[in-house]
Amino acid sequence: MKLIKVVISGILILGSLTACSASKSEDPTHKARASACLVTPEVTVAGSPDQDLAYDIIEAKVVYGLNAKEVKVAKGSSDSQIDNVLFTNLKAGCVYFLSAESQINSRIAKFAGNHKYMVALIVGGSEPKDQPANVRWVSDDFTSGAALAGFAAAAKATTDNVLLLVQDGYFQEAPVVSSFTAGVKAFNKATGKNVDLEVTKVTNSTQAKTALQAHNPEVVVAVFAGKTIWKVVKKSGALLLIGANLQLGNSADVDPRVEASVERNFSELVLSTASDLLDKKFNLDPVFAQNGALANGFIELRTKSDTVFDGTTLDQLGTYKELLIASKTS
Repeated sequence: MKLIKVVISGILILGSLTACSASKSEDPTHKARASACLVTPEVTVAGSPDQDLAYDIIEAKVVYGLNAKEVKVAKGSSDSQIDNVLFTNLKAGCVYFLSAESQINSRIAKFAGNHKYMVALIVGGSEPKDQPANVRWVSDDFTSGAALAGFAAAAKATTDNVLLLVQDGYFQEAPVVSSFTAGVKAFNKATGKNVDLEVTKVTNSTQAKTALQAHNPEVVVAVFAGKTIWKVVKKSGALLLIGANLQLGNSADVDPRVEASVERNFSELVLSTASDLLDKKFNLDPVFAQNGALANGFIELRTKSDTVFDGTTLDQLGTYKELLIASKTS
């Protein structure tokens, strides 16, 4: 299947699914008036896989003509209430459910098992118990991406300093900080250098602005935060940035100073599941259950260009990536 690159201007989750444009036209093999529904918690967490799935469902809309919408699950909803939400949307034509929150994932997996003429793609958490054949599951290993970002930030440092700016409440906030720190330490061990890391947690844009103003602009700044914080970062004097969940290479809104970003790669899977649906290939044998997100390429440290890192650094990053993969399988 030939894929279509979608360039996004403005990140929404999914406030406006039509706010996109394709870089080239394509004649898909089939179109449908069915709907794909991204089921998310009422309060969206910055950095969660929901944001990535939102981009990908837009692409499925462009390529296959699927209707696409976001379905919110109220905070504190019981399992039965979530089931009611799913059933209501199934009756309204939603036959492709996507989600990335553990409770919602569990309910969708069970729901899909009782409705055979639909498909579901769930991301993160644990592999569903007794996974139905019409459910596709992939793991999410965002922390390994954060570790690679820490290694890369240290490698780009020219001042022997790195600043990690993290928004309070960011997706897996504590593990992200721990993994990023481990990445910096791994770089120091691999190279014999002594790059220092400062971690600053901010709640709002005012705190972010204060933190950035207090630092030498030549210090590499890694940012794990949502849109509000990034608006401040874009106005700062920082010279080199490393980010996360920015859709680097696919979004027109990425700050040009961003050299690399931790990204998820679910696009091909979201599209292939849509194609399965339209081909009425609901069930897979064996069931689709993919662990090892880093090893399978669902998580990556994406660079702005091939020249961001020299050959030696690329080799070192590759070695560190293999160590991270091995640690997940040992």
